[in-house]
Amino acid sequence: MSDAKVEAAPKAKKNILLFAVIGLLVVLLIIVGGVAAFLLTKSSDPAADEVAAEATAHDDAKKKKKDHKKKEEHAAVFEKLPQFTVNLHSEDGDGILQTDISLELGDPHLAEKIKSLSPKIQGQINKLLRGKTMAEVKAPDGTDKLGKEIREIVNKILGAESEEEGVLSVNFTSFIVQ
Repeated sequence: MSDAKVEAAPKAKKNILLFAVIGLLVVLLIIVGGVAAFLLTKSSDPAADEVAAEATAHDDAKKKKKDHKKKEEHAAVFEKLPQFTVNLHSEDGDGILQTDISLELGDPHLAEKIKSLSPKIQGQINKLLRGKTMAEVKAPDGTDKLGKEIREIVNKILGAESEEEGVLSVNFTSFIVQ
């Protein structure tokens, strides 16, 4: 009789262990099934996904327009530099360039920075203008090229890293070559 009890005890332990493992597997399958059903029902409607994507694109477009308007509101900030008068050299003889320059700034706060760096900016622009000849300055695209060069010089001094930062344009309000 004692042998029968010893054999019954391991069978009972094996049965309990078997039921526990089966129970855990059933619970795990229910959880995985629930997660899968949730994920599948969430993206099963392509029309809803399309509408959501269009709404997101529309919101992005509104935000870009708003940012563009914000830039346009601040785009009309100009800083006038002191008048420049330099000697120009040419094969026909020497001449004089006298010009007034206004810088269009991308940020209104740059005006103070330009004022504080004014001696350095004026020195570099004077050096550039003195290196020009009468033919270069009088050329049809001479002021355009000169404006680009001045813009590059000032933006380098200001530490501007992109086209939208620093000086946006250089405007010659007077340009006299004699």
